[in-house]
Amino acid sequence: MRSKNRKKLLFYVLTFILVSTTLAGCSSNKDSVATINRELTVEEKVEDFEYMYKTLEENYPFFKVNERVNRINWLANKDEYKKRIKETRNDEEFANELNMIICELNNDHTHLLSKDAFDSYYKLYAYKADKYNKPWGKVLDNKKVKARYNFTEKNLEELKNENYLQNSKPAFKSDIIIPNDVAYIKVKQMDGFRIEEDGVEIRKFLESIKDYPKLIVDIRGNGGGSDYYWVKNIVQPLINKPLSVDYYLFAKGGEDSQKFYKARKMNLKDISTLDENLIHKFPEEISTDFKYYKLSTDKIKPKNPVGFKGKIYLLVNSGVYSSSESFASFAKGSGFATLVGGRTGGDGIGIDPLLFSLPNSGLVVRYSSLLCLNPDYTINEEVQTTPDIELSPFSPVDHKYDKCIQYVINDEI
Repeated sequence: MRSKNRKKLLFYVLTFILVSTTLAGCSSNKDSVATINRELTVEEKVEDFEYMYKTLEENYPFFKVNERVNRINWLANKDEYKKRIKETRNDEEFANELNMIICELNNDHTHLLSKDAFDSYYKLYAYKADKYNKPWGKVLDNKKVKARYNFTEKNLEELKNENYLQNSKPAFKSDIIIPNDVAYIKVKQMDGFRIEEDGVEIRKFLESIKDYPKLIVDIRGNGGGSDYYWVKNIVQPLINKPLSVDYYLFAKGGEDSQKFYKARKMNLKDISTLDENLIHKFPEEISTDFKYYKLSTDKIKPKNPVGFKGKIYLLVNSGVYSSSESFASFAKGSGFATLVGGRTGGDGIGIDPLLFSLPNSGLVVRYSSLLCLNPDYTINEEVQTTPDIELSPFSPVDHKYDKCIQYVINDEI
C-alpha cells in the first residue's frame, strides 16, 4: 500500500491479524512473548495482575454480558486469579496464565498481544504514527515493551519495506453462479493492506455484472480487518444514494481510555444528558455502569457507482466478527443488503480496541472499550446481528449444496 493511504487505513483499521495470530489460543500462549534479562518476582507478577485487573475494571464494557452469556462473574474471581498468578514458576507460565485469565472474558478483541503479532501492530500504530494513533503507538514504543517482545532495530528496519507483512494474494474471489442472473463475490477478510489492489479488480467485476438482478456478497467466516475495505470496495461502488445508520456507543470513562477517545475526537457526552425515556429502552447496565455516550452516525456516500440496480444478498455466520460485523450491521440497518445465513459474531461497532502495558513485565493487553447498541437497542456484543433470512450458514464447496446460495437463486424478486 502506498504511504499516502496509510493514515486513512490506520484511522479505521481493526486489523485482521487479531483472529489469526494475536491470540495464541485460550489454552496455550507458549512462545507468545520473549523473556528479558531476569525472571519476574512473585510480587512483580501480582503487581502486574492488579494493574491489569484495575484497568479492565474501570474501562472494559462487557462484564455483565459475560455473566449473562457465559455465566462467568470475572470481577468476582479476583482472588482465584491472583492465586493462579502466584503459582506460576516463570515468565512464560505467567504470560500463559494471564492470557488464560483474560480469555475468560470471552471477547476476541481482549487478550495479551503475542510476539508473532507485535511487529504488525507496531507498523500499524507506532511506525510513522499520526495523531489518530498516537496513544496506541506510545504504548508499543515503550522501551520495556519492546524489550519484552524482543523488538530491535532490525525489526524497525524491516518495517521500512512497504510490502513488509503485506499479503500478496487477493482477499476475495468472484464467480458467476447463473449467467446474466446471479453473480457472486466471496470476501475472505477485510484486508487493510489490499484495499487498493483488490478494489481495482472488484470494480471490474461489479461493472461486468451491473445488469444482473442478483448479487451475492459472501462474508461467512470473515474475521475482520479494515472497515475501509468493505466501504470503498463493496458499498460505495454499489449504492446510488447515501446510506446511514445511527448507533449509540457507551464508555465507562476510566482514566486509561480517555486519551484514546480524545485522539479519535469522539466528543463523548455525559450519560446524564440523555433523555430519561430513552435510557429506559436501553439495557439495564447502561445507566448503572457507564458514564459517557456518543450517538454515532455511519454515513456512506456513493463513489463512482457502477450503476447496479439489482438486489444484494449478504451471506453471514458466526465467523463474521470485528469490521466484518460492522459491515453486516450496517448492511442490515441501512437496507443495503438482505442478510442470509446465521447469526454473526459481534463486537464490530466502534473504534479500534485499546492497548495498555503492564508496569513490570512490559506485556501488552488489548481490549474492547465501547459497548455499542444495535439499532434496536440490543447490545451488539451480546445479540450480534440476526440475518433477515435464517438458514444453515454452512458453506460447502459446491454451490448446489449451499442452502444460502440456493435460497438466493430461488428468491423471487
